[in-house]
Amino acid sequence: MSGSREDDAVGYKRPPPHTRFQLGRSGNPTGRPKRRPSFQAALLAELAATMPSKDPQRAGSKLQALVRTLVDSAIAGDARAQSVLVGVLARIGEADEHDAASLTPDDRDILDAYVGGELKRRAGETDATPAAGERHED
Repeated sequence: MSGSREDDAVGYKRPPPHTRFQLGRSGNPTGRPKRRPSFQAALLAELAATMPSKDPQRAGSKLQALVRTLVDSAIAGDARAQSVLVGVLARIGEADEHDAASLTPDDRDILDAYVGGELKRRAGETDATPAAGERHED
């Protein structure tokens, strides 16, 4: 091979010049295809959208309107709406109770002992290391 044609050399890790990536051009110009939104994502996005209303006090998200309608129906005596509302309230109550009761007194003692020990250890480390401007005199 001649010295002037070294750029045109074809072989291992040297594809022909006409098939190489062009400078300033992406190897994947269309990019990765967009994912289709899941049902849950589409539902949450739609419920978060605002609803226009003639009355500014009634304007709000679709989720608020849905909850308002459900509560109004339950109050009006709709048995199905009442059962749905009671079920949701029970689940919310269970979630709050689970969060509050997740630590037993023994767990709390262990956690407090660990945090106390860790704070003492870190305080000891900061006392042992000199500040940036201080020097040890020998």
